[in-house]
Amino acid sequence: MPKKITCVYTALGLQDRFAALLKEALGEDIVLHHIIESGFIADVVKAGGVTEALQKRLDALLDAAVLTAPDLIIVTCSSIGLAAERYAAAHPEVPLLRIDYPMAKTAALTGKRIAVLATLSTTVEPSVELVERLAREAGRSVQVFSLTADGAYLASKRGEKEYATSLVRECVLKNCPDADTVVLAQASMAMFRDMLREILPEGTLILESPATCAAYLKEFEW
Repeated sequence: MPKKITCVYTALGLQDRFAALLKEALGEDIVLHHIIESGFIADVVKAGGVTEALQKRLDALLDAAVLTAPDLIIVTCSSIGLAAERYAAAHPEVPLLRIDYPMAKTAALTGKRIAVLATLSTTVEPSVELVERLAREAGRSVQVFSLTADGAYLASKRGEKEYATSLVRECVLKNCPDADTVVLAQASMAMFRDMLREILPEGTLILESPATCAAYLKEFEW
């Protein structure tokens, strides 16, 4: 029987690409539901993180996802990763996965000097915490540092892809000369991958969450 996955989004724009990646990995007959709260991430950014009120909104979204009776719920926004884990801790019967978990696990298991690259400051703490936690659980000593390309997120939202790319490029060239692994903290940052391949040293592992998550699910024990 085809697997059913419900994806929860905090903004518009990712659902089509992620759906295509999931179908490529798991087959065209996979059943997908997409629950999108398009203004959620904007409110998280405005509040500087997930407040109690935003946690309640997220819990309501995840409650709605549960009602679709999925085999798995994927939370696609890294900024709310820790908040999603709080929901999962309160509902251990719910099969929930952070989209950035496979990416963070790969970095934690293979990297030594790991750069977490973001365009939103709200993504930094949950992303860094996840990589460091998974490294500790694996018994590995790693160095994790964060970079935030200020202005790139708003430029992307305005449709100014070239300007956003230039801001990310400048940030990386200034602050990330010797990382062996670069983690793109937000799913939307996959568009910077090709540029980063051009400017980073050969052999640098660049990880983006949508593709890494889809590949992970291909080997997932359902």
